[in-house]
Amino acid sequence: MLKSLGLRSDMLSMQGVSTLEPHALGHIMRTPSEPTYWSGNVLIRDTFGIQPDADIAAFKDAFPDATHVKILWDTPGPDLSGMRDAFRDPFAVDTFDVLTRKGATPACAVPDGVVFRPLRSDADWVASVDLASGVAAEEGYDPAVHTPFLVRRNVTRRAQIADGLGDWFGAFEGGYLVAQMGMFHDQTIARFQSVETRATHRRRGICAALLAHVSGWAAHRAPSATQVIIAEADSDAGRLYRRAGFALTETLVEAGRAGY
Repeated sequence: MLKSLGLRSDMLSMQGVSTLEPHALGHIMRTPSEPTYWSGNVLIRDTFGIQPDADIAAFKDAFPDATHVKILWDTPGPDLSGMRDAFRDPFAVDTFDVLTRKGATPACAVPDGVVFRPLRSDADWVASVDLASGVAAEEGYDPAVHTPFLVRRNVTRRAQIADGLGDWFGAFEGGYLVAQMGMFHDQTIARFQSVETRATHRRRGICAALLAHVSGWAAHRAPSATQVIIAEADSDAGRLYRRAGFALTETLVEAGRAGY
């Protein structure tokens, strides 16, 4: 139903959790178990047009209790002329690169003392929340508000993993979780999720090596799948992924307002 590979991979990563409903403007992606998940409760426009008042009203009609607003366009690479002027503060327009490759990325040397393995124990998942909360705090999120959301997200992820939809991997140094990323896939799409490294452990090659490890795992499980990773346009993360052999396939645009 969706044209964009990036959006199809979003739906894949929320398989068994989110629904996609027809709407007069396109579709509504809804996550009933996580109503405060901004990226899981969105209006997806099926054609590109700059009509902020109508789009915001349609979102609020679909999600009357939401504190956030998020509108996506199922039109990869739209013309952004006038877009940012139309969606004025407190709304913002962001662009994301959908990067893809076929097959596993080239192997990378694993830094000394670092071990890769899936998250399994309750303690592993507590460490996952701690890592993600620290990264989010760097981005300006209040841990007191954001951390409970991260706990709920991981409950969902663990249920998806138990259903065989993917897995979540950590890089551990001395038993301490220093980086993580998820992978959910079917036989056509393999989507990386939440690539995060502690500030204290960046620029040591840990993320690149973990990326190669997870890419290889996905290629073994689904050899014909297109591997998909999404990064903010013109970001350091995007440049790292390009060095690993990922190439730009499309650009996604979203407009919205944060919920806190």
